[in-house]
Amino acid sequence: MRYVVYLNVTYKPTIREPEGETITRELLKRLGIDVEARAGKCLQLYLEAENDGEAVEKALKIAREARLGNPNVHTFEVVKVAKL
Repeated sequence: MRYVVYLNVTYKPTIREPEGETITRELLKRLGIDVEARAGKCLQLYLEAENDGEAVEKALKIAREARLGNPNVHTFEVVKVAKL
């Protein structure tokens, strides 16, 4: 079966994240919204798998082996899996 896996690549919580800091500051300054923002990227991986679990495993393996982020500073999180 064909799946799309939505994979977030974000900085680990202990790593300073300037883009998120800028967004946080501007939301407060311009709109008065007091939230903490962290930026990252969301990748859509289209792949073949037998089931949802296998699709998740394959996506995480791809993320690690292809170094879609630096494992020292980034985390990988599957946020959604959908059958196509």
